[in-house]
Amino acid sequence: MTAADSSTAVDVARLEELADVMLPAAHGMPSASEVRAVASFLDEVLGWRDDLRLPLIKALAALDPATFTVEALSAYLAEDEDAYTALTTVVAACYYLSPVVRDQIGYPGQVAKTYDPFAYTEWVADGLLDPVVERGPIWRKAPE
Repeated sequence: MTAADSSTAVDVARLEELADVMLPAAHGMPSASEVRAVASFLDEVLGWRDDLRLPLIKALAALDPATFTVEALSAYLAEDEDAYTALTTVVAACYYLSPVVRDQIGYPGQVAKTYDPFAYTEWVADGLLDPVVERGPIWRKAPE
């Protein structure tokens, strides 16, 4: 359980079981439990998106890890979209925060890149945007 009070605490063990069904070891990638994704990163993810906590708790109460399948997850979307979104978002976020997973997919994290506004790419020089420039500005007035 997280440090939150019992009414807003997430059952980490149950979430880990569901996460392993959603993200099993496959195609050379580890399962969610192999990288301890939920246990390691749940507090961080909910720190960013605490609005997902209550729908996540609802999803954990509704889904039984013993009978849970990916097909059941698809059906759950129609049943409770908010809980489905919370569950899938939290599990994916925890998984992709794992340094092991990030290393295996070649994602080093956010990297600062410089941008030269005067450097034109080939497709600009080739005239791809010319019809847009010739058309001129267009827009719709925003509703009040």
